[in-house]
Amino acid sequence: METPYSYISSIDFIKSLTFDYIETYSFQRGTDYEEKLKLLRQEYDKLKVRKGKRNNLTEQEEIYLSELYELLGYTQYLINEKGQFHPSSKKTNTFQQGDPMVDRLISVLHTKIENIPMWLCAPTYRDAIVFYNNSKEIISVLNICLSCQYMETAMFKHINGDYETYDLLKRYFIDIGHDVEEPIKFI
Repeated sequence: METPYSYISSIDFIKSLTFDYIETYSFQRGTDYEEKLKLLRQEYDKLKVRKGKRNNLTEQEEIYLSELYELLGYTQYLINEKGQFHPSSKKTNTFQQGDPMVDRLISVLHTKIENIPMWLCAPTYRDAIVFYNNSKEIISVLNICLSCQYMETAMFKHINGDYETYDLLKRYFIDIGHDVEEPIKFI
């Protein structure tokens, strides 16, 4: 049986891309987001319990339960399988190829990999970079969890980076205006 998992280095990832510009995004963070998430989780739990005990959900409630599961039931990515941006996403910047911030990002992703972080937590992606061609088509999306030090382009499509890569990415996101978690803590 073939595994759906793939792993490539951040170096090979960035070398493989031909893009014209990037956009950076922040998502799944902030007080408003946390409060809304708490309410959605309560709604989800109520519907799930009711379905399990009485199985009397209306068709609309079944659809809503399914939508809530998509938001709460597994790891969230900037762009879902339907091509939709996460509802909490906020575009923070756009940089054209050749901009010093793009060059800096490329340099960060070229960091030599000596020690790959292997934490036992599940990633919560809060920062992402979208790579576009000149026709405004998405070439790739890099979802980044600075807390777990983990990157994926999509579910099961892992990008390996060094501990230092994540520190450099954290500094990069801070410098471009992301409200990263624990902004003074570095490995």
